[in-house]
Amino acid sequence: MKLRVLLGLLVFALTFSCKQKSEIEEKAQQEQSTETTAEAPKITSIQLANYSDENWKNGVGLTFNMLLVDYSKEKFDLISKGTELHLPDGQKVQYIGYETKNNYIHIMLKEKPTTYAAALEYPNEITIK
Repeated sequence: MKLRVLLGLLVFALTFSCKQKSEIEEKAQQEQSTETTAEAPKITSIQLANYSDENWKNGVGLTFNMLLVDYSKEKFDLISKGTELHLPDGQKVQYIGYETKNNYIHIMLKEKPTTYAAALEYPNEITIK
């Protein structure tokens, strides 16, 4: 009789522990699938660097036909895929190249950026297309 009771308790314990384990595994799989579907937000606009000296004013080149942007991989990828800057005032400015230097991205323009300085400079949002 004791053997049957012990055997019954053992079967019950095994059944209960298997159920808990499968529930835990199921929750872990749900969390993992949620993590893979929740990607980082995709950026579509940038701000110029908040940097000024004798060559730069809020990220706009005073002596260079360049714009200065703080480096991040997302910003670099966005700039490398685009060809045109859409300014907050509705103007469109094409850029001819870009490069990374130190912790910045230089965006090269054909014309003087000071023409568009009010719409370009930090903290304005510039959309890349």
